[in-house]
Amino acid sequence: MPGRSATDFTASRPDWEKWLREADPEAGKQLAANGKPGAGVQACVACHGPAGITPTGGIFPNLAGLRSEYLAKQLADFRSGTRVQPLMNTIARALTEEEIGQVAAYYGTLAGPPLHVGEFGGEAARKLDVEGDGARALPACANCHGLRGMGEGPLLPRLAGQSREYFTDQMNAFRNGSRQNDDVGVMRAFSQRLTDAEIQALAQYYAGPAPAPR
Repeated sequence: MPGRSATDFTASRPDWEKWLREADPEAGKQLAANGKPGAGVQACVACHGPAGITPTGGIFPNLAGLRSEYLAKQLADFRSGTRVQPLMNTIARALTEEEIGQVAAYYGTLAGPPLHVGEFGGEAARKLDVEGDGARALPACANCHGLRGMGEGPLLPRLAGQSREYFTDQMNAFRNGSRQNDDVGVMRAFSQRLTDAEIQALAQYYAGPAPAPR
């Protein structure tokens, strides 16, 4: 880290850990519901649904079911520009560090959407999830994201229940390099080894059935 002495061998910790440490989920709930109009921040529920589940799918992710650590890191990356999405970059930069911790802590308390993972996508998707493809240096998706995408560790996100559109959009972003906040570039590398058809199959596998019309 810049500014550290050559004799400082203590483990470096990300700033967002401090933002989460004493974060109040209830304050995050209020911020998610109301936004921060004076700073031009719309309510989170406008895109991500009243309970962190986007009601109609699309390219907005479900936040419910994700770990608070993962959410805090993504907001920190949006804030710094390490992850680029113009709306989220603007929102994250308008939030204080304390507010980022509060919002992440709140969404981390919410249960994810009902699951029917693995019922769609076919054998190709199931094999990539469970076995991977050694010939293409593709480990099983479950190694990092948990079996059937249920999540594995605080910074390895749950894929189960995310919409087909969002999953495909993010995989394509990794593929073309417009998203670069993956650890040591692993998702950029893996996504380039998948075919378009395999990405679509995995998207269906993790999403389950389409949401019912409302």
